[in-house]
Amino acid sequence: MTVTTHTDATIGPIYSSLRADPDYLDLLPFFVDDLPSLRTAMLEFAKVCDYENVKAQAHRLRGSAGGYGYAGLSELAGQLEDTCKTSPRNGSAVSNDLERLIEYIDRVRV
Repeated sequence: MTVTTHTDATIGPIYSSLRADPDYLDLLPFFVDDLPSLRTAMLEFAKVCDYENVKAQAHRLRGSAGGYGYAGLSELAGQLEDTCKTSPRNGSAVSNDLERLIEYIDRVRV
């Protein structure tokens, strides 16, 4: 799987692949509405170099985003989680992955 198929930062809004599914119509807004607080938490943790909590939030997002039909968001969250695991002292690598994830989060719509 190529990352750019889901995460090209030059494309407009990101919509769930499940937005036409009646079972998800009422659930998607709750997921999307929670993203700003998750975004803020990850940025705050990163600001104080608390990469363990960045990793935990990325892990949470990785699972939930996929379940709500946001494959690209799940993929980027997974990359951030993996970077936090493999390079926990490399703030630059974590920051780069977090920046890509934040840019993507900002484009997510119901």
